[in-house]
Amino acid sequence: MASTDTEQARSRFIVARRRIAHGLETQRARIMDRTAQAPKLFGGTGHEVTDLTGGTGNDLDYYVYELARLQDLTRAINDTFNHPAEIVDALASFNQAVPHLRSIRNPLTHPSDDNRLDGVAWFHSVVRFLPNGSVEYLVDPRHKHHDAALELIRALGTYLQADLFK
Repeated sequence: MASTDTEQARSRFIVARRRIAHGLETQRARIMDRTAQAPKLFGGTGHEVTDLTGGTGNDLDYYVYELARLQDLTRAINDTFNHPAEIVDALASFNQAVPHLRSIRNPLTHPSDDNRLDGVAWFHSVVRFLPNGSVEYLVDPRHKHHDAALELIRALGTYLQADLFK
């Protein structure tokens, strides 16, 4: 049952935010380290490719899971504090930056096993292969998606801690 004590809820949300931020940073660091250490194919040809085959993708799965936890935490904060405009806006920006977050994975269980993943692959990011040979980045912890998560984490921190120092 949810608490009606907003100060107690604020304290819980601050702890949850910190845990999620740590999880995102930990998983991102592991993904980046694996990418940096992975073998390179076609070295010196101008078309070098990082060979990320054979990996389990666990760190990326957990990264996606943490993004979904961040999204859920923000929804709970919105519900608890009567939808403050700055948090509503921050969540909308995050959702716009990572629109495919829930479509590729049920973050509470496992990757989806239906045809939604037929053209999806896990490397250092989750990508969908497009018919023209290009890829669409669904979750990429290296750049835009990670930046969007950090921005949402900052907005939550600013909001949750604003009243603590008055």
